[in-house]
Amino acid sequence: MVNKLKTSRRDTIKSAQDGEILAVSAFGFLAGEQEYFAKFAEMTGIDFNDIPEMVNSPDFLASVLTFLLSDDSMLLAFCQSADCTPEDAIRAQHFLSEL
Repeated sequence: MVNKLKTSRRDTIKSAQDGEILAVSAFGFLAGEQEYFAKFAEMTGIDFNDIPEMVNSPDFLASVLTFLLSDDSMLLAFCQSADCTPEDAIRAQHFLSEL
């Protein structure tokens, strides 16, 4: 039964809007994990005052997912917390990168 659930979850990211939702969730995950967020902030050079505006940017959201995809353990921790698969994150990043 678990395999059927995992298989059906693979099709949850079907559009850029789905990708945005997952990416916002990923950003929330990063913000809640001090170590991950510090690495993300260092790598991207984000200004914390600009975050409210940036979270609506497809480019920013794609960068959040790109960052998550760069580290398997971080990606798996996010996927577990968000009840998604790594493939969902890959698909979401792809959709957002095309905008």
